[in-house]
Amino acid sequence: MLLFSNVFISCCAVAQGGLTYLLLGWPFDFRILTMLGCATLALYNFSMILARPAKPAESPFRRVRWIFRHERQLWLFTLIAGIVVILMLIQLHRESVFICLLVGILGLAYNVPFIPLKNEKPVGLRHIPGIKLFYIALVWVLSCVFVPVGEAYHAGIIISWTQVLQLAAWMFLFIVGITIPFDIRDVYQDRHYGLKTIPIMIGERNTYLLCLMLLLIQAVWVGVSGYPIEIRIALISVTLVTTGLVFMPVVRRSTGEYYYFLLLDGMMILQFLAVYGVILLDGFR
Repeated sequence: MLLFSNVFISCCAVAQGGLTYLLLGWPFDFRILTMLGCATLALYNFSMILARPAKPAESPFRRVRWIFRHERQLWLFTLIAGIVVILMLIQLHRESVFICLLVGILGLAYNVPFIPLKNEKPVGLRHIPGIKLFYIALVWVLSCVFVPVGEAYHAGIIISWTQVLQLAAWMFLFIVGITIPFDIRDVYQDRHYGLKTIPIMIGERNTYLLCLMLLLIQAVWVGVSGYPIEIRIALISVTLVTTGLVFMPVVRRSTGEYYYFLLLDGMMILQFLAVYGVILLDGFR
């Protein structure tokens, strides 16, 4: 239930938001972190409901079958999360609210059919060729980096825009890297729905090479940054573990869907825990 109800991915959003506060050296804003978790839960649940297959009970994916067996609970979770988001939003400044609304619109536009096609039904943004990986990463970066930055600006916190943009780029590369295996897994399903994702366009092998390149770029960039060596080692270690997971098919075969929704997504939480652990240990010295 923790995985399939999108509660776990919501915890990942909280962790990535927390990572932003840690790497920028700011105190946690628990209003923002609460909103990130609840907004992610509501958005992912709503997107799943919108993407409901014709016969969910016959889906080859255990997660899809579970979700639509518990659709009422899913709606309840979504409603509660939505109410919490609204309560958090009314406490934030205008710029932060604007970024949050932009993220919400982008998230919905991905699945909601609104782009008219000649002689065909309208489609969502996910039908734009090759956009899926980068679109998802953009939404995560806007949520987990720029929402905290927007609120910190109004709190009078000194902002290093060089650090902010560097962190945004790191997160973008990492999110794209861990999303690529999902796209490769969904090739046959995406072909059925007429989606032109990166694996469909350039092939599975080249997509894996793209994943390797992006994760290595992120690791090298972190390595040459100005952060303390302990933090750099923590971040690079998680990236290397992630790279190992992506390129170890035995792990994928032995863990099934948990490989995607626990191990790969869990790397976002591991990033936060690794950096937080380093900072805690440094504080005890």
